[in-house]
Amino acid sequence: THTHTHTHTKHNYNKMTMSSNTLFLFGSMLLVTSLQCTCYAFTTTTTSFLLHPKKQNLHHQTKLYMGWLDNFLPKQPYDEEESSKKRQEQYPEQYPATYELSTIKVESDDAIVQTILRPLLLGTQLQSRALKNVYDADIHGWNAQSFHDKVDGCGASIVLGTVVTLKGDDVTYYVGGYNPKGWASYGGARPSVAAFLFYSSSQKLQKLQKVGGGGLAISKDDPNYGISFGPDGLVISFVQENKRLATSKLGTYYERGPDHFSSLFDAIGGGSVELDGLKVYTGVYENGEDIPYSGAVLDMTS
Repeated sequence: THTHTHTHTKHNYNKMTMSSNTLFLFGSMLLVTSLQCTCYAFTTTTTSFLLHPKKQNLHHQTKLYMGWLDNFLPKQPYDEEESSKKRQEQYPEQYPATYELSTIKVESDDAIVQTILRPLLLGTQLQSRALKNVYDADIHGWNAQSFHDKVDGCGASIVLGTVVTLKGDDVTYYVGGYNPKGWASYGGARPSVAAFLFYSSSQKLQKLQKVGGGGLAISKDDPNYGISFGPDGLVISFVQENKRLATSKLGTYYERGPDHFSSLFDAIGGGSVELDGLKVYTGVYENGEDIPYSGAVLDMTS
């Protein structure tokens, strides 16, 4: 009788072990924890309950499963602000341009790059990359073909226009924009929420963020057309009779900024000007190095 009872008990224990393993493989943490507390077996025919020797292995398995589940359960409360900050540092051009100015120094920078352009590039893919002047309208020509011959496929670009004012001593007024997606003459738009315009006023550099999402940041990437930050933010089309003509309207695609300008040229008299100079700078890349956005881009909003 004793032998029969012991065999029957062992059989029940084996069945329970199989059930436990199944629950470990497919069960939730709650079920696993429950098993840890309740998985016992009869080892004698008496009414006493004793931990089976395999309980030790079961406890070890439970710890393993709990450790695996811990990977999905943060040990500390989720900090949304800190998470957003880390993501912005890792993927800066998925966010609007920062108003902060960079203090990064690059040895190859000339005076214009160092004082005007480099400070503007904080948080961009070009912030610490050497720059080169790929297009100079006075040298290469004030026309769309020359412009695209020099800038297409070069990736992120920064446009610098200059106007020499006639008020008192000659003063150069700088205006331009940053295009994170570059030009490629594929037609359509080059979207980016990280695009921005800028101007210099009273020894101050002021950025103007893209508004309304990234759509139409560069509204026209056409081989027969020049520069268009938005349909109206900063347009140097090269299709006007006056090839040096630049027009600007703020508030629809690029913000008006702290000075509440209606145009980039408000400080020097209006919504359009004749530029004295126009240059485009891009990053310097090693032979064989990948140039981001050197080709077609999806016409989305970032």
